Amino acid sequence: MKKTPFNKELWTGRIDSEDGELGLRIHQIIKDYSTLEETTSQPKVIVGFCSEEGVERNKGRVGAKDAPDFIRKSLANLPIHFEANNSIFDVGNIYCDDHNLEDAREEQIHQVDTILRQNHFPIVIGGGHETAFGDFLAFAKNYKKIGIINLDAHFDLRKPTPISTSGTPFYEMSEYCKQHDILFNYMPIGIQELGNTTALFARAEKLNVNFILADEVHFNLNLTLDKIREYIAQFDAIYVSLDMDVFDAAYAPGVSATTINGLSPFQVKYILKVLMNSNKVKLFDLVEYNPQFDVDNSTSKLAAQMIYEILRR
Repeated sequence: MKKTPFNKELWTGRIDSEDGELGLRIHQIIKDYSTLEETTSQPKVIVGFCSEEGVERNKGRVGAKDAPDFIRKSLANLPIHFEANNSIFDVGNIYCDDHNLEDAREEQIHQVDTILRQNHFPIVIGGGHETAFGDFLAFAKNYKKIGIINLDAHFDLRKPTPISTSGTPFYEMSEYCKQHDILFNYMPIGIQELGNTTALFARAEKLNVNFILADEVHFNLNLTLDKIREYIAQFDAIYVSLDMDVFDAAYAPGVSATTINGLSPFQVKYILKVLMNSNKVKLFDLVEYNPQFDVDNSTSKLAAQMIYEILRR
Protein backbone atom coordinates (compact mmCIF):
# COMPACT_ATOMS: atom_id res chain seq x y z
CA MET A 1 0.00 0.00 0.00
CA LYS A 2 1.19 3.51 -0.77
CA LYS A 3 -0.32 6.97 -0.55
CA THR A 4 0.23 10.05 -2.67
CA PRO A 5 -0.82 13.56 -1.56
CA PHE A 6 -2.94 16.18 -3.29
CA ASN A 7 -1.58 16.78 -6.80
CA LYS A 8 -2.37 20.27 -8.07
CA GLU A 9 -1.10 19.35 -11.54
CA LEU A 10 -4.17 17.16 -12.05
CA TRP A 11 -6.46 20.12 -11.42
CA THR A 12 -5.96 22.29 -14.49
CA GLY A 13 -8.30 23.85 -17.02
CA ARG A 14 -9.53 26.97 -18.72
CA ILE A 15 -9.31 30.29 -16.88
CA ASP A 16 -11.76 33.08 -17.78
CA SER A 17 -10.14 35.82 -15.73
CA GLU A 18 -12.21 38.51 -17.45
CA ASP A 19 -15.35 37.13 -15.76
CA GLY A 20 -14.00 37.19 -12.21
CA GLU A 21 -15.76 34.90 -9.72
CA LEU A 22 -18.57 34.22 -12.22
CA GLY A 23 -16.06 32.46 -14.45
CA LEU A 24 -14.61 30.12 -11.83
CA ARG A 25 -14.17 26.40 -12.45
CA ILE A 26 -13.52 23.51 -10.07
CA HIS A 27 -9.75 23.53 -10.63
CA GLN A 28 -9.57 27.13 -9.40
CA ILE A 29 -11.15 26.43 -6.01
CA ILE A 30 -10.01 22.88 -5.14
CA LYS A 31 -7.58 22.82 -2.22
CA ASP A 32 -5.23 20.45 -0.44
CA TYR A 33 -7.10 18.80 2.45
CA SER A 34 -4.10 19.38 4.71
CA THR A 35 -4.81 23.14 4.51
CA LEU A 36 -8.43 22.84 5.66
CA GLU A 37 -9.27 25.09 8.60
CA GLU A 38 -11.66 24.18 11.40
CA THR A 39 -13.97 27.06 10.49
CA THR A 40 -14.65 25.69 6.98
CA SER A 41 -18.36 24.92 6.64
CA GLN A 42 -19.38 21.43 5.45
CA PRO A 43 -16.36 20.67 3.25
CA LYS A 44 -16.50 17.96 0.59
CA VAL A 45 -13.33 15.86 0.54
CA ILE A 46 -12.20 13.77 -2.44
CA VAL A 47 -10.30 10.55 -1.75
CA GLY A 48 -8.87 8.36 -4.51
CA PHE A 49 -8.86 4.58 -3.94
CA CYS A 50 -6.71 3.14 -6.73
CA SER A 51 -7.58 -0.55 -6.66
CA GLU A 52 -8.60 -3.11 -9.24
CA GLU A 53 -7.63 -6.11 -7.14
CA GLY A 54 -11.26 -6.90 -6.36
CA VAL A 55 -12.15 -6.81 -10.06
CA GLU A 56 -9.27 -9.13 -10.91
CA ARG A 57 -10.29 -11.54 -8.15
CA ASN A 58 -13.83 -11.41 -9.57
CA LYS A 59 -12.52 -12.42 -13.02
CA GLY A 60 -13.34 -9.02 -14.50
CA ARG A 61 -11.39 -6.82 -16.90
CA VAL A 62 -8.86 -4.69 -15.09
CA GLY A 63 -8.08 -0.98 -15.46
CA ALA A 64 -10.19 0.63 -12.71
CA LYS A 65 -7.13 1.43 -10.59
CA ASP A 66 -6.33 4.35 -12.90
CA ALA A 67 -9.80 5.89 -12.61
CA PRO A 68 -9.38 8.50 -9.84
CA ASP A 69 -6.93 10.76 -11.68
CA PHE A 70 -8.83 10.53 -14.98
CA ILE A 71 -12.02 11.60 -13.21
CA ARG A 72 -10.21 14.43 -11.44
CA LYS A 73 -9.08 15.77 -14.83
CA SER A 74 -12.66 15.67 -16.14
CA LEU A 75 -14.01 17.29 -13.00
CA ALA A 76 -11.39 20.06 -12.99
CA ASN A 77 -12.77 22.11 -15.87
CA LEU A 78 -16.44 22.10 -14.84
CA PRO A 79 -17.80 25.59 -14.07
CA ILE A 80 -19.09 26.52 -10.62
CA HIS A 81 -22.87 26.94 -10.50
CA PHE A 82 -23.23 26.80 -6.73
CA GLU A 83 -21.97 28.53 -3.59
CA ALA A 84 -18.63 26.78 -3.19
CA ASN A 85 -17.25 28.89 -0.33
CA ASN A 86 -13.81 27.29 -0.64
CA SER A 87 -15.33 24.01 0.52
CA ILE A 88 -13.89 21.43 -1.90
CA PHE A 89 -10.72 19.59 -0.92
CA ASP A 90 -8.62 16.67 -2.15
CA VAL A 91 -6.69 14.23 0.06
CA GLY A 92 -4.84 12.40 -2.72
CA ASN A 93 -4.73 8.67 -3.51
CA ILE A 94 -4.48 5.37 -1.68
CA TYR A 95 -2.93 2.63 -3.85
CA CYS A 96 -3.48 -1.12 -3.62
CA ASP A 97 -0.04 -2.59 -4.32
CA ASP A 98 1.14 -6.20 -4.66
CA HIS A 99 -2.45 -7.49 -4.72
CA ASN A 100 -2.78 -6.58 -1.03
CA LEU A 101 -6.33 -5.25 -0.99
CA GLU A 102 -6.70 -5.83 2.72
CA ASP A 103 -3.73 -3.61 3.58
CA ALA A 104 -4.96 -0.80 1.34
CA ARG A 105 -8.45 -1.17 2.81
CA GLU A 106 -7.17 -0.57 6.34
CA GLU A 107 -5.69 2.75 5.22
CA GLN A 108 -8.92 3.57 3.37
CA ILE A 109 -10.99 2.92 6.51
CA HIS A 110 -8.66 5.12 8.55
CA GLN A 111 -8.81 7.97 6.03
CA VAL A 112 -12.58 7.91 5.52
CA ASP A 113 -13.22 7.51 9.26
CA THR A 114 -11.01 10.54 9.98
CA ILE A 115 -12.96 12.66 7.50
CA LEU A 116 -16.32 11.54 8.88
CA ARG A 117 -15.32 12.12 12.51
CA GLN A 118 -14.50 15.71 11.63
CA ASN A 119 -18.03 16.07 10.24
CA HIS A 120 -16.73 16.42 6.69
CA PHE A 121 -18.19 14.73 3.61
CA PRO A 122 -16.03 12.07 1.91
CA ILE A 123 -16.33 11.53 -1.84
CA VAL A 124 -14.36 8.37 -2.57
CA ILE A 125 -13.38 7.68 -6.17
CA GLY A 126 -12.53 4.04 -6.92
CA GLY A 127 -11.35 1.70 -8.09
CA GLY A 128 -13.42 -1.41 -8.35
CA HIS A 129 -16.51 -1.99 -6.22
CA GLU A 130 -14.29 -3.53 -3.55
CA THR A 131 -14.03 0.16 -2.60
CA ALA A 132 -17.48 -0.07 -1.03
CA PHE A 133 -16.73 -2.41 1.86
CA GLY A 134 -13.97 -0.22 3.29
CA ASP A 135 -16.17 2.84 2.97
CA PHE A 136 -19.01 1.08 4.75
CA LEU A 137 -16.78 -0.03 7.63
CA ALA A 138 -15.74 3.58 8.21
CA PHE A 139 -19.36 4.72 7.86
CA ALA A 140 -20.64 2.17 10.38
CA LYS A 141 -18.15 3.46 12.95
CA ASN A 142 -19.77 6.88 12.87
CA TYR A 143 -23.51 6.31 12.42
CA LYS A 144 -26.05 3.89 13.85
CA LYS A 145 -29.43 4.13 12.12
CA ILE A 146 -28.04 3.68 8.62
CA GLY A 147 -29.23 2.93 5.10
CA ILE A 148 -27.21 1.78 2.10
CA ILE A 149 -28.11 2.74 -1.47
CA ASN A 150 -26.25 1.25 -4.41
CA LEU A 151 -26.88 2.47 -7.96
CA ASP A 152 -25.75 -0.63 -9.82
CA ALA A 153 -26.68 -3.18 -12.45
CA HIS A 154 -25.57 -5.92 -10.02
CA PHE A 155 -26.42 -6.91 -6.46
CA ASP A 156 -22.75 -7.52 -5.55
CA LEU A 157 -23.98 -10.05 -2.99
CA ARG A 158 -21.59 -12.87 -3.88
CA LYS A 159 -20.08 -14.78 -0.96
CA PRO A 160 -16.31 -14.40 -0.50
CA THR A 161 -14.59 -17.65 -1.49
CA PRO A 162 -12.90 -16.95 0.80
CA ILE A 163 -11.49 -13.53 -0.10
CA SER A 164 -13.12 -10.18 -0.76
CA THR A 165 -13.77 -9.19 -4.41
CA SER A 166 -15.62 -6.48 -6.30
CA GLY A 167 -18.66 -8.78 -6.30
CA THR A 168 -18.84 -9.37 -2.54
CA PRO A 169 -19.00 -5.99 -0.72
CA PHE A 170 -22.70 -5.87 0.08
CA TYR A 171 -22.78 -9.47 1.28
CA GLU A 172 -19.81 -8.62 3.49
CA MET A 173 -21.78 -5.65 4.81
CA SER A 174 -24.69 -7.95 5.63
CA GLU A 175 -22.35 -10.24 7.57
CA TYR A 176 -20.87 -7.28 9.47
CA CYS A 177 -24.39 -6.11 10.36
CA LYS A 178 -25.31 -9.59 11.58
CA GLN A 179 -22.19 -9.78 13.76
CA HIS A 180 -22.79 -6.33 15.26
CA ASP A 181 -26.57 -6.58 15.71
CA ILE A 182 -27.26 -3.89 13.10
CA LEU A 183 -30.16 -4.05 10.64
CA PHE A 184 -28.90 -4.57 7.09
CA ASN A 185 -30.85 -1.94 5.16
CA TYR A 186 -29.80 -2.21 1.51
CA MET A 187 -31.49 -0.72 -1.56
CA PRO A 188 -29.79 -1.39 -4.92
CA ILE A 189 -31.28 0.63 -7.78
CA GLY A 190 -30.94 -0.23 -11.47
CA ILE A 191 -30.64 -4.00 -11.04
CA GLN A 192 -30.54 -5.96 -14.30
CA GLU A 193 -32.38 -9.26 -14.36
CA LEU A 194 -29.93 -10.67 -16.89
CA GLY A 195 -26.92 -9.34 -15.00
CA ASN A 196 -27.60 -11.46 -11.91
CA THR A 197 -28.17 -15.17 -11.41
CA THR A 198 -31.23 -16.71 -9.81
CA ALA A 199 -29.03 -17.49 -6.80
CA LEU A 200 -28.27 -13.78 -6.33
CA PHE A 201 -31.95 -12.85 -6.54
CA ALA A 202 -32.69 -15.55 -3.96
CA ARG A 203 -29.96 -14.21 -1.67
CA ALA A 204 -31.36 -10.70 -2.04
CA GLU A 205 -34.80 -11.96 -1.02
CA LYS A 206 -33.35 -13.84 1.95
CA LEU A 207 -31.56 -10.71 3.14
CA ASN A 208 -34.72 -8.59 2.68
CA VAL A 209 -33.00 -6.41 0.10
CA ASN A 210 -35.33 -3.68 -1.13
CA PHE A 211 -34.18 -3.64 -4.76
CA ILE A 212 -35.46 -1.65 -7.73
CA LEU A 213 -35.02 -3.12 -11.21
CA ALA A 214 -33.74 -1.00 -14.09
CA ASP A 215 -36.99 -1.78 -15.91
CA GLU A 216 -38.95 -0.21 -13.04
CA VAL A 217 -36.89 2.98 -13.31
CA HIS A 218 -37.45 3.08 -17.08
CA PHE A 219 -41.19 2.51 -16.65
CA ASN A 220 -41.81 5.23 -14.06
CA LEU A 221 -38.99 7.41 -12.73
CA ASN A 222 -41.32 9.43 -10.48
CA LEU A 223 -42.57 6.27 -8.77
CA THR A 224 -38.94 5.24 -8.25
CA LEU A 225 -38.15 8.61 -6.68
CA ASP A 226 -41.14 8.24 -4.34
CA LYS A 227 -39.91 4.78 -3.27
CA ILE A 228 -36.48 6.24 -2.54
CA ARG A 229 -37.94 9.09 -0.48
CA GLU A 230 -40.00 6.61 1.54
CA TYR A 231 -36.99 4.36 2.08
CA ILE A 232 -34.55 7.03 3.26
CA ALA A 233 -37.09 8.66 5.62
CA GLN A 234 -36.45 5.89 8.17
CA PHE A 235 -32.69 6.51 8.54
CA ASP A 236 -30.46 9.09 10.15
CA ALA A 237 -27.57 8.62 7.72
CA ILE A 238 -27.26 7.24 4.18
CA TYR A 239 -24.26 5.82 2.36
CA VAL A 240 -24.55 6.03 -1.44
CA SER A 241 -22.46 4.02 -3.88
CA LEU A 242 -22.60 4.69 -7.63
CA ASP A 243 -21.29 1.90 -9.86
CA MET A 244 -20.77 3.32 -13.35
CA ASP A 245 -22.05 0.11 -14.91
CA VAL A 246 -25.57 1.10 -13.87
CA PHE A 247 -25.53 3.31 -16.98
CA ASP A 248 -26.35 1.95 -20.39
CA ALA A 249 -23.25 1.13 -22.47
CA ALA A 250 -24.21 3.92 -24.90
CA TYR A 251 -23.44 6.43 -22.13
CA ALA A 252 -20.74 4.51 -20.25
CA PRO A 253 -18.55 2.32 -22.45
CA GLY A 254 -15.57 2.72 -20.10
CA VAL A 255 -16.54 0.43 -17.24
CA SER A 256 -15.39 -2.92 -15.90
CA ALA A 257 -18.56 -4.61 -17.25
CA THR A 258 -20.84 -2.83 -19.73
CA THR A 259 -24.63 -2.91 -19.39
CA ILE A 260 -27.38 -3.15 -22.00
CA ASN A 261 -30.71 -1.49 -21.12
CA GLY A 262 -28.96 0.47 -18.38
CA LEU A 263 -30.08 3.73 -16.82
CA SER A 264 -29.65 7.14 -18.44
CA PRO A 265 -27.66 10.06 -17.02
CA PHE A 266 -30.94 11.96 -16.58
CA GLN A 267 -32.43 9.20 -14.42
CA VAL A 268 -29.36 8.82 -12.20
CA LYS A 269 -28.93 12.58 -11.89
CA TYR A 270 -32.44 12.98 -10.50
CA ILE A 271 -32.04 10.04 -8.15
CA LEU A 272 -28.91 11.73 -6.78
CA LYS A 273 -30.78 15.03 -6.46
CA VAL A 274 -33.47 13.39 -4.34
CA LEU A 275 -30.86 11.69 -2.17
CA MET A 276 -28.77 14.80 -1.63
CA ASN A 277 -31.80 17.03 -0.99
CA SER A 278 -32.69 14.79 1.96
CA ASN A 279 -29.55 16.03 3.78
CA LYS A 280 -29.07 12.48 5.04
CA VAL A 281 -26.31 11.35 2.69
CA LYS A 282 -23.05 11.40 4.65
CA LEU A 283 -20.77 9.38 2.35
CA PHE A 284 -20.59 8.86 -1.42
CA ASP A 285 -18.40 6.76 -3.62
CA LEU A 286 -18.16 6.24 -7.37
CA VAL A 287 -16.64 3.02 -8.69
CA GLU A 288 -15.91 0.78 -11.69
CA TYR A 289 -14.88 3.44 -14.20
CA ASN A 290 -12.28 1.80 -16.45
CA PRO A 291 -10.25 4.30 -18.53
CA GLN A 292 -8.80 1.53 -20.73
CA PHE A 293 -12.17 1.03 -22.41
CA ASP A 294 -13.42 4.61 -22.51
CA VAL A 295 -14.29 6.44 -25.74
CA ASP A 296 -13.20 10.09 -25.99
CA ASN A 297 -13.29 10.30 -22.15
CA SER A 298 -17.09 10.16 -22.32
CA THR A 299 -17.45 7.88 -19.28
CA SER A 300 -14.95 9.95 -17.30
CA LYS A 301 -16.94 13.09 -18.10
CA LEU A 302 -20.15 11.35 -17.07
CA ALA A 303 -18.57 10.29 -13.77
CA ALA A 304 -17.42 13.87 -13.18
CA GLN A 305 -20.93 15.21 -13.77
CA MET A 306 -22.37 12.76 -11.24
CA ILE A 307 -19.78 13.84 -8.66
CA TYR A 308 -20.68 17.45 -9.46
CA GLU A 309 -24.22 16.71 -8.25
CA ILE A 310 -22.74 15.74 -4.89
CA LEU A 311 -20.46 18.77 -4.70
CA ARG A 312 -23.23 21.25 -5.38
CA ARG A 313 -25.50 20.17 -2.50
